[in-house]
Amino acid sequence: MATTALSPAGAPPEPSALRPRTIAAYAATAGPTAMLALPFSVYLPPYIAEGGAIPVALVGLLFSLTTVWDGVVDPLIGTMIDRFRPGMGAHRRWMLGALAPLSLLLAVIVTVGDTLPFAALFLVMVLFYSSFSLYEVAQLSWGAALVKGPADSALLYGARDWFTKVALIVAFAAPAAAQLFMPGIDLQGRIMAYAAIFLVLAPVALIAITRVPPRAVVAEPGIGWRHEIGASLSFPPLMLLLGVQFLNSFAFGSLTSLFVFFAAAVLDLDSRSALLLFASFIGGAIASPVWTLLARRFGKPPMMMAMALLISSLLLATLAQEPQGFGQAAVFSLMLGTGFVGLLFTYSMLADLIPHDAERCGRNRSAFLFAMLNLMAKFGVAAAIAVSYALLDIVGFDPKNGAAAARELHLLFVLQPTASWMAMIGLLVLMLRHPVRPAPSL
Repeated sequence: MATTALSPAGAPPEPSALRPRTIAAYAATAGPTAMLALPFSVYLPPYIAEGGAIPVALVGLLFSLTTVWDGVVDPLIGTMIDRFRPGMGAHRRWMLGALAPLSLLLAVIVTVGDTLPFAALFLVMVLFYSSFSLYEVAQLSWGAALVKGPADSALLYGARDWFTKVALIVAFAAPAAAQLFMPGIDLQGRIMAYAAIFLVLAPVALIAITRVPPRAVVAEPGIGWRHEIGASLSFPPLMLLLGVQFLNSFAFGSLTSLFVFFAAAVLDLDSRSALLLFASFIGGAIASPVWTLLARRFGKPPMMMAMALLISSLLLATLAQEPQGFGQAAVFSLMLGTGFVGLLFTYSMLADLIPHDAERCGRNRSAFLFAMLNLMAKFGVAAAIAVSYALLDIVGFDPKNGAAAARELHLLFVLQPTASWMAMIGLLVLMLRHPVRPAPSL
């Protein structure tokens, strides 16, 4: 596999070796986990907080503890996929094996999650996260096995990002429609409407899995955890990319975990919050193909910097002039959504780095690396939820009387993600200063 980690800025994109039907089928396999990632940062924290079974101050702790569990299980899942079940179709087997428990646990969370005590909900979420990780890590590492170079990786993961945006539009249309046609529907009703779309996306994914060409997973002996960690720490582009993933996820998690409160307390549009979220993902679906083309043409780090600057500028502008009424708020949400494409860049950048990592380590550990990248995303979102809810508690924000601390909420909604994205830009600049020489054919 010949590749470079970074394409020259402004160079024409290389022709893709991927067949269109392979790209489409691979993208469609991302549907189940794409839609299930968002409820945890958008709907579940306020849903659990409003249930009253767990105090608001402990909601952030709950998500932090589940992420600590991920810190243990995600690398093990990646290592398991890399080292076991060799042969053609191994990725498929892992993904199919994860779908059943994922479906069952989702049903438990959306029906009784807000009434469960802390310990029981923690156990349910731990099992949910583990099934989620098994499916997604297998799916992402399958993509890395399909690509032949930076142009392929940008195209494949760009198509994946576009499909996830379309899937999220469909998913967010459900609670938006429920809120529109059933005024007064509670948060649980909205999240159940959202989760019902899983019943559509899961069968689509099952069909798509059979359409993606299988790639062999060759079981290789481990290199030992000390060597594994040392190999990662001594590879600067990889460590910088993990930091980029954490900071981007922290910023995104800050926005999504506060959005429902922001819509209610600052915009005074609690009854339209689902519609505003729906608008943000329409913006993402429109912009994702454009960002993919720009990334292929000008490189992924520069375009990720542009994404961060775009969103930060939009957020800061609201401090000078808040969106007035539903129309302006919908336009703001749509424009904000055009920048929610960070995973397009980080996943494809990691796919470009994997051949270089294999050269350094003497073995391919793509699943382990995607597990680590996902772990950084989860750490980022969980940290954002924990920090956001802790700060809300400090400023005296009450979900049942949000107007009393609306200004403090607005500042938190804007400044916390903006600061994270500015730090992320710094890491991306460092990535550009650590070019990776072309990897030999593997």
